[in-house]
Amino acid sequence: MIPITISVETFSLTPPHEEAPLPQTKEEFQALLSRAEAGDASAQYLLACTYRAEGDALMEELRSLPSGSPRMRAPYNIGEHDPLSDGAQEYYRMAFSWFEKAAERGDAEALYALSRCYLAGEGTAAHLEKGRALLKEAAEKGAFAAQYDLAMLYYHGYGEKAASYITPGYVAQDFDQAVFWLQKAASQGDAMALYFLAKCCEEGTGTEQNAAYALAFYRRSAELENPWALCALGRCYEYGIGTASDLARAAEYYRKAADLGDAEAWDGLDRLGQVD
Repeated sequence: MIPITISVETFSLTPPHEEAPLPQTKEEFQALLSRAEAGDASAQYLLACTYRAEGDALMEELRSLPSGSPRMRAPYNIGEHDPLSDGAQEYYRMAFSWFEKAAERGDAEALYALSRCYLAGEGTAAHLEKGRALLKEAAEKGAFAAQYDLAMLYYHGYGEKAASYITPGYVAQDFDQAVFWLQKAASQGDAMALYFLAKCCEEGTGTEQNAAYALAFYRRSAELENPWALCALGRCYEYGIGTASDLARAAEYYRKAADLGDAEAWDGLDRLGQVD
């Protein structure tokens, strides 16, 4: 069991990381490239993000083609290639190369991005051990997204038959480690880390069960418009978890969560007779 050592009053809810804008003109791109080639780690990272965005755009264009289009089938036919897919993969390889350069200079965000490349096999061959090692290194350097992802690996525990949106490989479930890394990310104001930390407190998973902490962390996450946290707050007020039951407030939070697309919130509204 890991004790809760952060206070809901000790950190800002301002999103802790805002991505620098990508270059919009040829001149801006050339200036960024020059800085990157001169060894500026932040420029190398941003250049990699630029290449990755171009690859994502080509893949999105490919996915938008009509079902059954020959261009959709081409990448799966021996000897046939699609310029959109081929172009995207080239952009991903270039992104990987620049993420790697920035990571070598210790850039935490680049380490995290590089870990995702290895875990997903994007721009390079998938290598789960390298991906996990880089993810932990990025988390230790303070990259909040890496801290959250690492927490989720431990929270869910991915075995041989389990699937994950980041293809983590085989990681034993360890709720103590999950709570440890959730606190790291939550202390930087990460909405989803706050939500899962609240969930751990509510259920007594990896830490001592504490409904008051759960309510407080759900509330902080909800302030960042996290629909899962808003729905959880509705449940807390519906059933009196960490607070007195208040069905009017429960309906209010369920409604906010539903408006943000949370399907479970509609069940709460239905239980309270608030569905028109």
